[in-house]
Amino acid sequence: MLIGQEYLMIQNQVLTNIMHGFPSTFSFDEARKLTTQGNPYSVDNNFAPDDKLLSFFGRANYGYKEKYLLSATFRADGSSKFSAANRWGFFPSVSGAWRISGEEFLEDAAWLSDLKIRASYGAAGNNRIPSGLLVQTFNNSTTTWVNGYNNFWAASKTMANPDLKWETTTTRNVGLDFSLFKSRLSGTIDAYLNKTEDLLIAYPVAGTGYDIQYRNIGNTQNKGLEFSLNWSAVRKQNFDLTVNANIAFNRNEVLSLGAVENIPGTSRWASTAINMDYLVEVGAPLGQMYGYQSDGRYEVSDFEGYISNQWKLKEGVATAAEVIGTMRPGAMKLKDINGDGMISVADRGIIGNANPSHTGGFSLASRIYNFDLAAYFNWSYGNDVYNANKIEYTSTSQYFSRNMISEMATGKRWTNLRSDGSISNDPAELEQMNANTTMWSPYMRSFVFSDWAVEDGSFLRMSTLTLGYTLPKHISARLRMQTLRIYASGYNLWLLTNYSGFDPEVSTRRQTPLTPGVDYSAYPKSKSFLVGLNVNF
Repeated sequence: MLIGQEYLMIQNQVLTNIMHGFPSTFSFDEARKLTTQGNPYSVDNNFAPDDKLLSFFGRANYGYKEKYLLSATFRADGSSKFSAANRWGFFPSVSGAWRISGEEFLEDAAWLSDLKIRASYGAAGNNRIPSGLLVQTFNNSTTTWVNGYNNFWAASKTMANPDLKWETTTTRNVGLDFSLFKSRLSGTIDAYLNKTEDLLIAYPVAGTGYDIQYRNIGNTQNKGLEFSLNWSAVRKQNFDLTVNANIAFNRNEVLSLGAVENIPGTSRWASTAINMDYLVEVGAPLGQMYGYQSDGRYEVSDFEGYISNQWKLKEGVATAAEVIGTMRPGAMKLKDINGDGMISVADRGIIGNANPSHTGGFSLASRIYNFDLAAYFNWSYGNDVYNANKIEYTSTSQYFSRNMISEMATGKRWTNLRSDGSISNDPAELEQMNANTTMWSPYMRSFVFSDWAVEDGSFLRMSTLTLGYTLPKHISARLRMQTLRIYASGYNLWLLTNYSGFDPEVSTRRQTPLTPGVDYSAYPKSKSFLVGLNVNF
């Protein structure tokens, strides 16, 4: 039996001092040291409300004849992030197991080393939201055009909500553990069903003067199967080989969103240039990417010609001027889903899913005389990655001098410029200039999220490779050691994937669970190497 108590308190204060006008010759260190020598442009002293968590917990275990096992736990958590009426959450759990191999009717089964069936049920709470959401907070803003004042207090862009309460996840699990043939073959099988209620979600509240309001909205469900297998394939004096493998299948679904059928998700990697790029729908999984379908580019043949100083589209060719900007040959082309002849937000739809069909890993470990070798692999299959880097660096947007990636290299992208730098509007000349190009022009009004930037993120990675050598005992004994092992390890040595970015195992916009699988400004995983010694005296 175990009884305990825990108290956590987090305090946060941020002082921001902004100054302008340092000479360009100043280094960063000089500017930092001399910050106090001038009149600050703005000073913002921000005190975040204290985050306090008080917990009481207990656990009791019972076993009978090592065959019948029972465990029960209980937690009571109180959080300062919720009002007095909703502050406390109570989360019980219970689990039980039956070791079948201990029964008399299996005592003669020499092939069976262990067999156990188990089940569990429990609840857990989540309060992972910012503190201070119960009352309206104010921020010190800096401007020069509000009644002649440089500083003023304005309400936070997050609307207060005094009715917030604990998000609760209820888990149900049944499993089987087995060990066969003197434990040479063992494994587990698990099936689970998890339901989360009162999801804490940052809900968009456009038109109110606020950007978001945290609310308890809806219910979700996760269900799946997990398998693991351990096989001691070879056991000899000077050679052994062990294989381990696991695979997991998970499916999540939104069961309810309260009074609405869907809510938008916004990754905000591009600030407001792309507002909505995910969609949460009842009956669908979290992680649905929402955008346009690419249709290549506008060719010269899509236009009647250059008439009255502008390019005129042929009848029946949908215009994307509302999304792309100026219509001309070489502009990005999008599919007109609703058939109204005009590309607009109404033509967006589901274009990707960040959830994999399955994930897993396997490892190989072997010993040959005094040498040992171990390799570990992991994989993901069937998930999409939102390649935001691909969008940013193939579009000038409002930045006309932006560097481009190789997809937009000269000779690949559409161009309207002659060798002397002048713009061509001659149809025949443009066709000749771009006969061997395949990409559209990077010149467009804003970033556009289309399925062209959604890629298959499936991968197989060698995460670790280790080679070691243990000195013979008679040599280590002379060195007054029991054992001496020399080893070298490499990490992230090999990756198999069709993803065009640095690394498919990425998700950089997870402020909320609504926007997984975004690749934006992430550092690629580095290869690393380690050489070491294991010594026992």
